[in-house]
Amino acid sequence: MYYPLEKLLSYLTDCLITINEEDYQLAVNHRFRASRVELVHGVGVNTERFKPVENSYKRELKQANGYQPDDILLFYAAEFNANKNQQMLIHALASAKEDVPNVKLLLAGEGALKEQCRDLAEQLHIADQIEFLGYRNDIDQLLQMCDVAVASSLREGLPVNLMEAMASGLPIIASENRGHNELVHNEQNGWLIVPNDQAAMAERIKLVAHNQELRMKLGKSGRELIESRYAIHQVLEEKSRIYSLFMDEKVEVMWAIQ
Repeated sequence: MYYPLEKLLSYLTDCLITINEEDYQLAVNHRFRASRVELVHGVGVNTERFKPVENSYKRELKQANGYQPDDILLFYAAEFNANKNQQMLIHALASAKEDVPNVKLLLAGEGALKEQCRDLAEQLHIADQIEFLGYRNDIDQLLQMCDVAVASSLREGLPVNLMEAMASGLPIIASENRGHNELVHNEQNGWLIVPNDQAAMAERIKLVAHNQELRMKLGKSGRELIESRYAIHQVLEEKSRIYSLFMDEKVEVMWAIQ
């Protein structure tokens, strides 16, 4: 529904700004008629606020929040709706629980399907391994406590929750979609899995839960990617360059009129 509207409105657009490579190529190759098509790397991440911590401090944070030092904490911040698909993660954890009983899934957010997800955790007998955190404004601190970021959504543009997790030095296990594909590179900073493949998600969870060295390696690579491309100061520079082009044009027109 949105695609033909966007293409039609592009005829009236001076500059079409996209936030991932797939959208950029779509706009260029399908000849959206905007005068100019640009790519910026999302909204940017504050790499001073979202940053890795030492393992000793991570263990302290876990104990301070009621977890065991050797618990492996998975984190996902998203609204509880059909697209974010938290049910898949709950099923995956249920499949993995025999091999990794020390894994816990922390789900931040509110939404229409929250209670349904809570009921599912009860039915699968893993309610003690899942924390429903509700709305939170301390995501940066929660990420410092956690070990792995997971994401099960079916559609994304360029998800801030994954960029913040990567900036915090966490490896990523995420479903394939255009936004996740832009950020996650298999075997480098995590893995992409086929949407709704609960078995694949469970296998990756078990793999990283048993291998701290791998978690650190993947997390370090993710942090480097954020610093090189998605840090907020870089994104602001990209936007400033684009806006300046059109502001300069306006100034020239005003001077010409005068």
